[in-house]
Amino acid sequence: MTKEEILEKSRSDNAGKDIEDLEVQKRAATIAYFSSFGLCILISVLNWIFTRQIKIECWIVFFGMVCIVFFVKFVKLKKLHELFVALGYLLIFIALLILFILQLSGKIVG
Repeated sequence: MTKEEILEKSRSDNAGKDIEDLEVQKRAATIAYFSSFGLCILISVLNWIFTRQIKIECWIVFFGMVCIVFFVKFVKLKKLHELFVALGYLLIFIALLILFILQLSGKIVG
């Protein structure tokens, strides 16, 4: 392939995509992940300070969100690593959801 052919293929592959916009979206998503993780930690610490309990509801939402992100990345990128990470987060999500349901039913005191 010549340099011109490579450039033309790159232009056609990126047609309609604004590279700066994609980078901003990627950066915003990264900030959102870390912010939501920090908020979950803050909520857990405050719950522990005031009630000596840790509520798991925010962690269920957090791990559910991250699990979906990695499943979407796996579907789009076809990278096996993304699938394994998604399955790990799915296991954590399911475990927390079961614990939450058991707490709601009164079988476990939370």
